[in-house]
Amino acid sequence: MGCTDGISKIITSTCATSVSGGIEVKAWIINRADVAITYDGTIPLKITAITFAQTKRSWPITGVKKLLNCGSDLVSAEDRPDKYAHKFIFQQFEFTAEDIYNVDNINDVIVVVENKDKNATGDGVFIAYGVKKGLWKSADAQTANDVNGARSLELTSMAGLEEPYSRYVYLATDYATTLAALVASETPAA
Repeated sequence: MGCTDGISKIITSTCATSVSGGIEVKAWIINRADVAITYDGTIPLKITAITFAQTKRSWPITGVKKLLNCGSDLVSAEDRPDKYAHKFIFQQFEFTAEDIYNVDNINDVIVVVENKDKNATGDGVFIAYGVKKGLWKSADAQTANDVNGARSLELTSMAGLEEPYSRYVYLATDYATTLAALVASETPAA
């Protein structure tokens, strides 16, 4: 679809299709330069494969309850196609030198999250943010007596480098196959 196309499918927002929202406590952070993305031939925001370069891997991030959060905001202009600023928000509890150095250097990444709402096909369960342009640190704050001393971070699309879609859907055949591919990506590619 082009940037001026209209609606192409019925929208049904009823009690039968209502969702509860939320994401699982585990997500995957991927250095964008380390992967090649394969898109579906029909729906351009649908990812069918994420292929890692040799020795590269994903980095899982695990939180508790609602510690991880994500989403997008519309960036609209009169003289440009609509774009979307993606975001991923989390807190860092670790405080060793290596932990701090690791998070200080998070930039130009893709984040894949798993929705709590599931369906029979797995379509729409795994959502990716920052796929084409990356996510970059936009907020990073730590105060000893706030949120138990945790470091609060937000990764977002850089201004002027927003994404063409509000999110990307990652579906490698079905739910189980997609989850298995993400878990396997935690081990460096041979």
